Order: sequence, then C-alpha cells, then structure tokens
Amino acid sequence: MRPIGRCNLSCPFCFGPRHEVPPMPRETALRVASALKNRGVRGVVISGGEPTLLSYLAELARALRGPQADGRSAKVVLSTNGLAPLRTMQRVLPHLSWIALPLESADAAEHRALRTGVAPHREKMLGLLGEVRKNHRHVRVKLGTVVTRLNVGGAPDVLNLIEDACLPDVWKVYQMSETNYGADNREWLSLGDDEFEDVVHRCEAAAEDRGVRLRVYRNRTRTGSYFFIDPDCQVVVIDEKGERRIGDFFTRLAEEDLAVDEPVTGARNAENFTGTYPDMNPNT
Repeated sequence: MRPIGRCNLSCPFCFGPRHEVPPMPRETALRVASALKNRGVRGVVISGGEPTLLSYLAELARALRGPQADGRSAKVVLSTNGLAPLRTMQRVLPHLSWIALPLESADAAEHRALRTGVAPHREKMLGLLGEVRKNHRHVRVKLGTVVTRLNVGGAPDVLNLIEDACLPDVWKVYQMSETNYGADNREWLSLGDDEFEDVVHRCEAAAEDRGVRLRVYRNRTRTGSYFFIDPDCQVVVIDEKGERRIGDFFTRLAEEDLAVDEPVTGARNAENFTGTYPDMNPNT
C-alpha cells in the first residue's frame, strides 16, 4: 500500500510513486484498509514516498492490524526512511509487526550520495533502530540496502555500523529497480547482474559472520511478486516490462477481480512477503 508519493528525501534510485503525486485521502485509505481486512489479507506493507508524512498513519496502521473475522490479525509493516520525530513513531510503533529501515553503506560519503535531502540521515535512522530495539521489542526489524554503482564498496559492510543488540531480524539486499526515479538514473547508477552478484557474495559472508538472516532481491525475480495500491487507488503490478497500472482498486474489488493471475501469482507474492517478513515466533 503506497498511499503517498511525497518524501523528505530525493534518492536517485527510488522506485516509489513520483513525489508530486497527491496523497491518498484519509477516508480513502481507511476504506482500503477495511476492504483488505474484509478479504482476509494476511500482510500489508505501508510504503511510499515517506508514509510518516501522513497525518493519519497511526490510524491506518491500527485499522490494518485490527482483528479479522477469524480473530487473526494482519502482519503490518511500515517501510520508512527513519526521519520521523520520535513522538510520531511512538504513535505508530504499537500497531506494527515489522519496521523496514534503510542503510545503504558503511561509508558515510556513499550513503549521503544515495540518501539525499536530509543530513545526517544515517545517524537518525540508526537512532530509530536503537529505539525500536530498546522500547518496542514486539516490532521486528528488516534492514534494506539498495546496491548501486555508488555503494559497491560500502554496502556489504553496513552491519558493522550496528551493535549486536540492535542487529536486524532480516537484512534484504536489493538490486536497483529501474522504475520511476531509478529509471531516470539507470544509465549512471545501475549495476549489471554479474556486478550485483559480486556484492551479494560479500553480503552473504557478512550476514553469516553476524548471524543475520539475508534475503536478496533480484530484478529477474520481480515479475508476479508485487501488488501495489498507489495514492490514486490504482492497482500496480510488475511484469517483464516493469510496473503496469491495471485499474482502480475499488472497481476491481466490486467486479471480484482482485485475484490477478497474470502477472501476479499468489504463491510468488506470498513467498516474497513471508520470506522478507517471516514468522520469527509462531506464537506471536
């Protein structure tokens, strides 16, 4: 669920909606949440843009996490750049299952070149990570690193910035998606497959050394794995040609046409989510 395109960073690899796209109104977002809950959706990532810029974020997370007809609750993930004030995060964190935070390089200059717009971003993000680990222990942490031509040196070493008590539950290493802003900048930013795999091998060694579960996103596996709802309520899927808009969410819902077989496959979509945000403890 991508209810906002606006962001307080301007990262050149971003694959989210364009920043100038108007955000989803609160009433619409809560209607989407209700519809997803009524359909028994088991996992939702709230992303963007930067979702902490939404005034209704805590209400949306609470609505998505609420009990469904069978008494179960959806797994709710917040994907954020980590810049929100602590008071904002304290309203949202009680309603989350996971938080996804970015860290692009152990090298400060490399990180600044990719997370552009607010300094010092890396220090603020690490501060939020520490807050989550100390005071919101029910929230699991996924650390994300997008590999580009600018951070091949420092990307495999990002775990070195994190003390043992704050290590993530999952570290996901991404090949840069050539979508939206990533498409604009692919000529000077994107790595080839072989170059990316060289970085992955180094990340694998680093993750094993620190005892962190590693997950790798490769562009060749993205087809059929994603089902987005954008700020204008358009459903967006990914196939071999990239993102494709396939109609209004509520229209497709009314037509009983949300179970998209092509290009989204249920098994691949579910595996992408559960592999990234696994059940660390079956009793929670």
